[in-house]
Amino acid sequence: MKVGRGFLGPMSRIFAKCTFHGHSPFLYTAALIMLGLGVVLSGCGDISLSQILENQEPGELGITPKTATISEGSSIEIRGKGGFTPYTFSVTAGSIDEIEAITYYTAPNSPEVVTITVIDGFSSEATATIQVVSSTGLSFPEAMTIEIGENTGFVIATGGTPPYTFSLEGDGTLDPHRLLLDRVKYSAPDFETIAVVWVEDAVGTQRKLTVTVVEAASDG
Repeated sequence: MKVGRGFLGPMSRIFAKCTFHGHSPFLYTAALIMLGLGVVLSGCGDISLSQILENQEPGELGITPKTATISEGSSIEIRGKGGFTPYTFSVTAGSIDEIEAITYYTAPNSPEVVTITVIDGFSSEATATIQVVSSTGLSFPEAMTIEIGENTGFVIATGGTPPYTFSLEGDGTLDPHRLLLDRVKYSAPDFETIAVVWVEDAVGTQRKLTVTVVEAASDG
């Protein structure tokens, strides 16, 4: 069966109230029941219930990293989570690019505070704050906040004298990119911690990324 087009607007508002703002699972279940009734009563549209549910990601809409400090002109991976896919991104300065199905944010060539907004398929929003700082020589992200069980995505070294060497101080794991030798991914352990990812270029210049791992936000 199909969900009528006129039914989707009210249902999106119900889901927005029940799902994306930390309300109880009971309200979310009630929204699903109402959506099921709409499927039974409607056959005039072209969007099926299965299509809607297939696009749902677990949990409330969020973005990772939530905060980051990076050098002007440098890039980091950003990702949406939860809510309903597909995601779209907007920024107050800099640019968003998708390369081989990975979304990257590239900072402007001047220091400033940037807001990145992720918007899901039902127009819910989540934001991240990026502090862009001046760059001299070797550049690497300086700080990030992620949740337990998440990773930073690939963080990228620029400038200096390649090749780069990466190392980890603290808990978690590092995973280098299989092809691109200027980037590495930090994955958090299953507890709160602070870890440091180091990069060193061929002439010994070092930069560090401090990653703060926090408790996952509650959906309830």
